[in-house]
Amino acid sequence: MPALLQQVKDALRHLKISPRKKMGQNFMVREEILSFIRDSLNLKGEERVLEIGPGLGFLTKFLLENKNPVVAVEKDSYFVGYLKNRFKGESLSVVENDILKLDLRKDLKLKEPIKVAGNIPYNITSPILEWLIGQRPLVSEAVLTMQWEVAERLGADPGTKAWGPLSIFVQVYSEVSLLKEIGKECFYPSPKVDSAVVKLRFPGRRRLSIENEERFFYLVRKAFQKRRKTLLNALADETREAFSKKAVSEALESAGIAPGRRPETLSLSEWAVLSKHAV
Repeated sequence: MPALLQQVKDALRHLKISPRKKMGQNFMVREEILSFIRDSLNLKGEERVLEIGPGLGFLTKFLLENKNPVVAVEKDSYFVGYLKNRFKGESLSVVENDILKLDLRKDLKLKEPIKVAGNIPYNITSPILEWLIGQRPLVSEAVLTMQWEVAERLGADPGTKAWGPLSIFVQVYSEVSLLKEIGKECFYPSPKVDSAVVKLRFPGRRRLSIENEERFFYLVRKAFQKRRKTLLNALADETREAFSKKAVSEALESAGIAPGRRPETLSLSEWAVLSKHAV
């Protein structure tokens, strides 16, 4: 049995608790992956790290080895006390809160961007990504472990099966890198699917010019609801004058996009151009 797996079991036994499935508690039990996550952050000087859902603190331990200040946000009260006791005297602040309700500026009084790390629960991956994008003025980059299927979608290219609304939403605001695939056996308890380490870098501004964000994302969502259809048929809606076949056809022509193309073939810049011409 790997040493880290034994430590996880011993800690859970000491706390008299079991991993809670509804909270997505799957603990990383491979030290080489924990060190890989830490090293992928490229921490320098006194850069601060925010860790999402530290749990029993195994990634926390690796982050603290660099002597960088760590803010650990943990929702489970069982782990909050354990973390405070385990890392007493170290440069760790434990915040008992739901990460999705945390405002980095108001709650943590941040003024400079922070780096984020975490082995995030599968069941709230999308909400955490939305939270990160919402907090992006104060996040320089994030290194996260997530479900492989989601990671694949985040890093997808136009024209591939994985390319879709989530890919577009995340790539509008961040640069995505798939760093490492992780087998299910690297966790306790083992999930049913493999995972991946993903890096999101937030450059401080959108990666392309979008005239109207609401219109842009509305078009993307509408088109991908019927991704097997052509763009013309996917976007057309005769109950709305602005989306009549005639209006959609004219918008596509103005954008220089063939009406027979399918939604997954359009690049970010093409979606931006189309949203500019659509009413």
